[in-house]
Amino acid sequence: MKARAEDGSASLKKGLSALSCFSWSRTSLTLTEISRALEMPLPTAARILKALEEEGFLERDKSTKQYRLGFKCYLLGSIAKKTGILRSLALPYMEELKRVFNETVNLYIREGDFRICYEQVESSLNLKRSAKLGDRFPLWAGASGRCFLAFMSNEDVERIISQAEALTPNTILEKNRVMEKNSELRKRGYSFSLSEREQGVSSVAVPIFDASMQPPACMTLSGPTARFTEKMIGDLIPVLKKTCLAISLKLGAERSELSFLETRG
Repeated sequence: MKARAEDGSASLKKGLSALSCFSWSRTSLTLTEISRALEMPLPTAARILKALEEEGFLERDKSTKQYRLGFKCYLLGSIAKKTGILRSLALPYMEELKRVFNETVNLYIREGDFRICYEQVESSLNLKRSAKLGDRFPLWAGASGRCFLAFMSNEDVERIISQAEALTPNTILEKNRVMEKNSELRKRGYSFSLSEREQGVSSVAVPIFDASMQPPACMTLSGPTARFTEKMIGDLIPVLKKTCLAISLKLGAERSELSFLETRG
């Protein structure tokens, strides 16, 4: 019995070690990469990854053969993050943004090739845009997704858009335009979407950075396009950028690396 318990403990440690190979900068990994990182024989690594995949802790892309964290990891992480620093830092700012602009404010985090609605403060207006906590949306459509896409490698961006499909006539999928939009975000510090993911809905999004200088989250205001006038957007952008800069600094980001969040428009 003791030997079995020790075997089970060893298997659990190996599984947890495999999950620990993933990070914000390494969201997708191959079997070989994980095997090397753990200094583990390929057959052993394959057996562990298969078990994690079967239980929903990992997902495997059939075309690229790469693994990424599965929905079970998100569920467990979302429980932990409910009392975590990101939510506690962001929520007061979100409530103030909603008070000033009265549009729905969302906080998104990234999971693989998707963004997850992590927190939301809804507009009090009858006609509004809203999502459910835990909803998943693709990175390749909308201002929020672009906040993550713009800081990914060109290879990952090309892979994602090659598998994408238009959700509206305004969805941007042409490679050069996607790269141009990503470049604009990195220079200006924000992204604007006009019916790219959902017809009749506009949004403005700004990335939030941590000590790794990668965006673990972004903050977005969205609502009916008719209310997103030139004046409203002009008023919103500097406030949203200032908000996300403040949160980023509290998460350990370097101010000197975030000058694009301090410039207007």
